[in-house]
Amino acid sequence: MDVAKQVASSPNALDKVAIANSFAKNSAYVGYAINQSIQLGLIMEDGNGAYIPSDKYRDMLYRCQKSQLLTILTKALQGYPPFLVYSDFVSKGYSSEDSARMSVGMFGIQSTFEIVEKMFRNWGQKSGLIILDSSGKVCIPEGEKGLPDQYIESLKKALKADFQAKIFLIETMTPSAFKYLTEHEGDIDSLADALVNYHDDPKTSVGKATQVFEHFLYHFGLDAGANVSKGNGIIQYAETIKSEKPTAMLVKHKHLCYGLGGLRLMSHHDPDKETNKSWYFTPQGAIITSLMVPSVIRSLHLYSSEGKQEF
Repeated sequence: MDVAKQVASSPNALDKVAIANSFAKNSAYVGYAINQSIQLGLIMEDGNGAYIPSDKYRDMLYRCQKSQLLTILTKALQGYPPFLVYSDFVSKGYSSEDSARMSVGMFGIQSTFEIVEKMFRNWGQKSGLIILDSSGKVCIPEGEKGLPDQYIESLKKALKADFQAKIFLIETMTPSAFKYLTEHEGDIDSLADALVNYHDDPKTSVGKATQVFEHFLYHFGLDAGANVSKGNGIIQYAETIKSEKPTAMLVKHKHLCYGLGGLRLMSHHDPDKETNKSWYFTPQGAIITSLMVPSVIRSLHLYSSEGKQEF
């Protein structure tokens, strides 16, 4: 994290030599730290052999105190799909080694599972997302210990809720469907936020969840060979997929898509053309929508990849 902090604090791009000269560590250690920061999306290469901070974390890294770097690590880990899948398996009772092995296999990580396991375990323990129980087994912590600083404590609690929501999404969708969504740049953060904030902001929750589904269905259609680019929105995508590639989904899948398409229109297009009034969303409607999206994604993915009819 210190390497990412240094890169974010520099007015210019830094190469490996400049970074190494700033720390009392050997070049191998610095290279390892740079690679980890790139994996987590904290920094990136500038195309000229040097490194710059990512837009997402630039300001956060620059402004934070040293004691707050672990909070940023926590946020970065929760946006890193291989670690999330590893954590999902850990939460289901798999050993750290087996969890790392399955994540390595699913994401095609070019490293041994032993190295990945050690890296994930260390990251998880530093961030507090995973702990060792009394027997030394890696597990997901139940409690939240908080910090003296009220702002950081609130942020950590929010991150914990986000982490738990993402683990729930993986469980609901299956790791395979989750991998498919992340590989097609699906906005997992928005889907998790829809689950976490359904009560406080129902309409925004519905909008975020259905927007993620729209993105998923578009790429699902492209992969099936349907010309979805000629359509606009969930309902038209579903109609195009079913008419051009009938075996890609069942009629019942299309009907499910129509329902989510209607919710998408209700949350994004005000006022309603029939009444000239806006739709009011209840927390109940928001949580149902937020649960429907990963469930329909799972059903479509299972049918297309394994021929299973499940919901």
